[in-house]
Amino acid sequence: MNNKLYNQDSLFAKYLSGNMSSDEQDEFMLWLKSSSENTSSFQKYKKVWEQSSSYISSEDIIKDKLNVLSKVQAKSTLQMARSHRQLLLYKIAAILAIPITFALSWYFTGGNQANNQAVSEMLCEVTAPKGHVAKCVLPDGSEVWVNTGSTVAYNVESFNDKSREVELSGEAYFEVAKNTEKPFTVKTPVANILVTGTSFNIKAYPDSDLFETILAEGSIDMELNNTTQQKISLVPGERAVYKAGAKSISIEQVEPEYFTSWRTGDLLFKDATLNDLVVELERVYDIKFHIEDKQLGEFRFRGMFSYNNNLIEALEKIKRTAQIDYRIENKEVWLTKSK
Repeated sequence: MNNKLYNQDSLFAKYLSGNMSSDEQDEFMLWLKSSSENTSSFQKYKKVWEQSSSYISSEDIIKDKLNVLSKVQAKSTLQMARSHRQLLLYKIAAILAIPITFALSWYFTGGNQANNQAVSEMLCEVTAPKGHVAKCVLPDGSEVWVNTGSTVAYNVESFNDKSREVELSGEAYFEVAKNTEKPFTVKTPVANILVTGTSFNIKAYPDSDLFETILAEGSIDMELNNTTQQKISLVPGERAVYKAGAKSISIEQVEPEYFTSWRTGDLLFKDATLNDLVVELERVYDIKFHIEDKQLGEFRFRGMFSYNNNLIEALEKIKRTAQIDYRIENKEVWLTKSK
């Protein structure tokens, strides 16, 4: 598998299969002509593509797609030793070769418990790989969208018993089924969010100094996990941001759709800096950005980027909007001011 930046295999296949728009084709041709290496790689791929038609029938292709789908839908169990106890971990990952994949709703019965009597804890884990969005439905009917590179997990045995608890690493959007008798709690290393039934977004990436939550509907309480255990209540349209390094909290009125559009594979920006923009693009494309001029990082953006677009499309949009040049070296992107 070729692991070059933005996945050349997928890009070549999209062009050769006729699934590129006219704009995408124009940008692809510009990229193709930008270096002899790009042209050479494409010609080799094209030759293999053309020869494969005589070896792989359309029936075999359809059969392979169905096999992939069946594997994604099947339960995947993994027994692990942790703290001298058995742990049964259910994993769901959005792994299909399309930009946005929604994981199927996942429900559990007691059948597996009889076959795993030695298991003391059963967890369900929903993960969205880089460049993908996953969706799942919890046993209580609550819906969860999991952003790229993020994971949501919960205990199958205890969830929806007396309470409803899930753990989050990364970013997720929750639409919680209302149940005043069984509070719903999202746990993260920085803070916990407590609700009974509402819609909200949480961003808690482990590699970030920032924790944020945005309330779309209903009400939530945010409780910090530090020594102060400070609790803050939010109303719809409020965004709470906690900076761990400065140990400070700020609350502002926002338009939630600008922070939750990622659920449909879109990134909306309203007066965002280039620094903010590249942080999100790094997560989507799993690459590293470098801004050579620090002042350039403060350039303000307003617009939309899509998970469905490849890296070149995103870079060309930045170039047109801000007169910024880019160059790609290995798996890193360098941004400079146009001369």
